[in-house]
Amino acid sequence: MEKVSVAIASIGRETLLDTLRSLAAVTKPVGIELNVLVADDSKSGAATKLVARHPIKSLDVTCLAVASGNISSARNALLDAADGDWLIFVDDDEWVERDWLEKLFACQKDFNADVVIGPVKPRYPDNTPEWMRRANPLYTDWGHRGKRLYTGRGGNTLVRVGFVRALELRFDEAYGRTGGEDTIFFAQAAERGARIFATDDAIAHEHVPQDRLSTKFILSRATRSGQSYGQMRLARHPDPFWHVFFAFGALAKCAVAGVLALAFRLLDRGRSFRMRQKLALNTGKLRAVFNLPLAELYRKPD
Repeated sequence: MEKVSVAIASIGRETLLDTLRSLAAVTKPVGIELNVLVADDSKSGAATKLVARHPIKSLDVTCLAVASGNISSARNALLDAADGDWLIFVDDDEWVERDWLEKLFACQKDFNADVVIGPVKPRYPDNTPEWMRRANPLYTDWGHRGKRLYTGRGGNTLVRVGFVRALELRFDEAYGRTGGEDTIFFAQAAERGARIFATDDAIAHEHVPQDRLSTKFILSRATRSGQSYGQMRLARHPDPFWHVFFAFGALAKCAVAGVLALAFRLLDRGRSFRMRQKLALNTGKLRAVFNLPLAELYRKPD
């Protein structure tokens, strides 16, 4: 019997209930024992209270008091609490499909993976403009089933606990309010031999709140993503000449994305916006070259 813990960092958003209900409904592969760990990162214990008010009899849920206001601290608490073979990071605004767990483990077995990353498909509000739905700016395509990856993220991600423990991997708390801690964590895992694979069939969905539809938020998030990625790459290549090469590559991509954003502006607003995202992403890489500070993306919990 293999023990699997679903790890959720939460500040008590109501969407956590959708997450838990979907987990209770998944089909479990033979030989899998499933439980849920919720790292309550609110100072008021909001996530713990929410779970207590809405118990799900068929689901074993344990809440951990963290109250750090730091996503890295919350995820490290989840790592510490995991006492089984596997950990699956799921965000508290996500819900999973019924065959999700089966698909994650099918991919893990087929590729002898230490980490499997599944897709997270955004569910936009009803009033989302059609051009933005076409742009689908909050979706990241990690690739086809079996694609080898060299970094990762902290949502819809299966992780072999023994590998993490053996290497004493931790989420860097310096990135706990800016984001990017998961990019660095999984890049370090890959550098130390972790076999990380994508799969496109273990599907999770996420609620997109209205405030995340603002172009300012979306472009800021793209800039932050590019910057955290850039910091990770630059740290791996300390040679100053490599830094110059990296900077010129990002600058060239900025130029191409900017031109295409303008070219598509009148013809296809959605494609134009996707190019603006690429421009922001590569601007973030340049910010990493110049060692500029990352902006905070996570608000402090109540």
